[in-house]
Amino acid sequence: MFNLKLINGMKKSLIIVVICLQFCIAINAQEKSALNFTRKTAVEFALRNNPELKAVKEGINAARGKASQTGRLSNPVLGSEYGNDTLFSDEGEYAFRVSISQKFPLFGRLSKEKKIGSIDIKLASVEYEEARRLLALQVEKAYLDALEMEAIVAEKRNLLTATQKLESTLKNAAINAEVSSLEAKRAESESAKLKVEIMRDDIEAAVLKTQLKTLLGISPESEIRLLDKLSEISIPDEKFSMKILEARPDWQMYSIAEQSANASIALLKAGRFEDIEVGVFFEASESVDEPVGMTREKIMGLSVSIPLPFNSNDGGIEEQFALRRQAKARAAAKENQIKAEISIYRMRAQKYMEILNNHRSKVVALSDEIYEEYLKARKEAQAGISDVFSAWQTNLQLKLNEISITAEQARNSISLRYALALENKDEK
Repeated sequence: MFNLKLINGMKKSLIIVVICLQFCIAINAQEKSALNFTRKTAVEFALRNNPELKAVKEGINAARGKASQTGRLSNPVLGSEYGNDTLFSDEGEYAFRVSISQKFPLFGRLSKEKKIGSIDIKLASVEYEEARRLLALQVEKAYLDALEMEAIVAEKRNLLTATQKLESTLKNAAINAEVSSLEAKRAESESAKLKVEIMRDDIEAAVLKTQLKTLLGISPESEIRLLDKLSEISIPDEKFSMKILEARPDWQMYSIAEQSANASIALLKAGRFEDIEVGVFFEASESVDEPVGMTREKIMGLSVSIPLPFNSNDGGIEEQFALRRQAKARAAAKENQIKAEISIYRMRAQKYMEILNNHRSKVVALSDEIYEEYLKARKEAQAGISDVFSAWQTNLQLKLNEISITAEQARNSISLRYALALENKDEK
């Protein structure tokens, strides 16, 4: 009998071990299938995989393909002519002519077309760099948004654990008639309220992660884990300079637009005279000439055609002058905008850092002390349950405020780095 019990016990133990192993294997498989990202690796991943960015990059190839067709001579023209007098006197007279001609531009038009093509490639490349800059900034902000929500949920879960523990204690005490059942119900109500809040925050956290996945270029069904912790980010010391301005792709666009207008003006001026046409021809004929009779002639020569400059491109030139002035004005406006960005983001990052330091040194420390005092008073039956939950809620709100301030400081510091064109440099 003893052996049978022993065997049954071993079977149960073995089943438990197998279940635990299966659970561990499932957890490990899930962890391996999840993608881990830091803020830095998330940006690197997005720059490699975001489909919208890949589409913008194709604009460079399109510009290169277009440029490869510019600056070329037009195709030569092969011509032939034949005629006879069959419909007239039918004396056997005929004329035959073969020619080949080529158009050649005046005033370096082809080189100017090539220059416009190279500028178009440069503009497409800068547009791609600007798309990369904006995507990287979006990814960093989306990562911080998701981190902020994760931190909020974590704090509420911590309070939920403490509330549920107190709820269990109060229920046992109510059974023993040590406390009022109303206190146990109040604790149960607080737990239920927190659970609902956490459920809503979980939805928002899932939405924010899905938005981040979209920027990363991965499926919404994929699992990702954020490895960084929410914390303030150092504020760069760099000031506005021409070097920073020239490193901003959105400002470079207007500079290139001005170059494009200048190149177009030069091309239009060169195009005032159309291409001259130079050719070689061979001509043979037979004719009847009285009293000599049938005569044969063969001629080879050169031909030149020069179009007269009756058409004017002055309207097109004036249009390009206007576009050049427009590019200059927009470049100046973009410069002011960049200066404002740097000023605003620096001010906000510094102010939020000051608020955060003050919050931690004064408000949070005092709230934690009050929290502990109320907890101690409750254990000694010197504080009501309402006072305890009020202190806990106040403490939670202050922690959520700290999370919000930290996230805002980090977002503005990151925006400042991108405004200063420091996105590819390591943070201090």
